[in-house]
Amino acid sequence: MKFNHILLAILIAAAWGFNFVAAKWAVEYFSPMLVNAMRFSIVTLVFLPFLRIVRGRMKLLLLTAFLMGVLHFGITFWAVKLADGVGAISIASQLTVPFSTILAIVFLKETVGWKRVLGIVLSFSGVLVIGFDPIVLSYWEGVSLMSLAALLYSFSAILMRSLRDVPAVTMQAWIGLAGAIGSIILSLVFEGGQLETIENASSRAWLSVLYSALGASVVGHGCANYLFRKYEVSIVAPYFLVVPLFAILAGYMMLGEVITWRIILGGSVTIVGVLIVTLRNSARSSKVAQAVKIEG
Repeated sequence: MKFNHILLAILIAAAWGFNFVAAKWAVEYFSPMLVNAMRFSIVTLVFLPFLRIVRGRMKLLLLTAFLMGVLHFGITFWAVKLADGVGAISIASQLTVPFSTILAIVFLKETVGWKRVLGIVLSFSGVLVIGFDPIVLSYWEGVSLMSLAALLYSFSAILMRSLRDVPAVTMQAWIGLAGAIGSIILSLVFEGGQLETIENASSRAWLSVLYSALGASVVGHGCANYLFRKYEVSIVAPYFLVVPLFAILAGYMMLGEVITWRIILGGSVTIVGVLIVTLRNSARSSKVAQAVKIEG
């Protein structure tokens, strides 16, 4: 990668890492589904010009948008709400990679070698180490919900493989619309006091929602898609493994979060496991693409 693109990848990771703090500040004032509804309302406005009906793909597209926009992100905000800190939550979010691999084995009949199996085992082992930290044990529900959110993201990722013909901006527009409408409905059903909360919210709460929508979603994911179009996944993805590092640092500096040796050890083990799976997945994808090219 060019040096400026390496810097861009690190800045994206930092933007996503600091987003955990923004999410924490947002859910201090707003309920989780309300935050998600407001965030995706902003995202929808940005991507509205790209909202298109994709003939023959709408059922799968809407299902993917619901899983991603409503369930994954809604549960993520819920997890952040329940957690006292963001470090352990950000590490648990990395389980999307091993979960996606497991789902590919189950549903796509992919085969894995011992290296990917080792990576999967390390990933989950690291989260277990974190889970037994006395501090983290006090908000184990948050870590568990974040793990569930990672699993739901992985289901979405599997579905997205069948939607490669749909432009990324169109996909983002539908995720935004589904996230906004679905979260508004769930908020009205299960949460209360929305108008009062909105009227009394602080400027920090509003800025946190704006950052989550524009900084993390629009700019962050937009720049990430730019890098993935220029380079192989195996080159770009490892840089994003430092997202938990930025989240932990942000939690320490901005939330006064305590960093324990269990979090450091478990986080390191998880990231090593995710790195192994990421690199092996990318290597397999490259071999498949090469084989298809040769056959063609």
